[in-house]
Amino acid sequence: MSEVKEKRSGHRTQWAAQFAGASELCKRGYEVSFTMGNRTPLADLMVVSPVRKEMFLVDVKGLYRKNPWIVKRKPVRDNLFYILAFVPTDEDNQFFVLTQETADLLIRKELSRLKRPDDYPVTGFDWKLGIPHKNAWQVLPD
Repeated sequence: MSEVKEKRSGHRTQWAAQFAGASELCKRGYEVSFTMGNRTPLADLMVVSPVRKEMFLVDVKGLYRKNPWIVKRKPVRDNLFYILAFVPTDEDNQFFVLTQETADLLIRKELSRLKRPDDYPVTGFDWKLGIPHKNAWQVLPD
């Protein structure tokens, strides 16, 4: 008899991703606050760096299966970063850390590859494009 894998809700996955990302940041000495409310438009976490005490924002994107990362483009900000958190049920978590500039570049490349217009309403990029950014915590302010 084969085991049927449970379909996980997006809400559950996103909360798991946010808490896992916040935990990893705290372990690295960052101070982390959650932005409250389900409709926070810019980011999920407000973070203070451990050395310079510089405040920056982190938008967390979570997946529990290796699907494309859905990342909406946002107005350019100097202090916005992304943590792509892969939070599978039966494997260790994985984290991919990107600057906003890098995420935007990956989105543009994916739109081009798929021959979609620049104003296509759903944006993101293939799961494997995050791999070069695995554990790239060094891109965050220190």
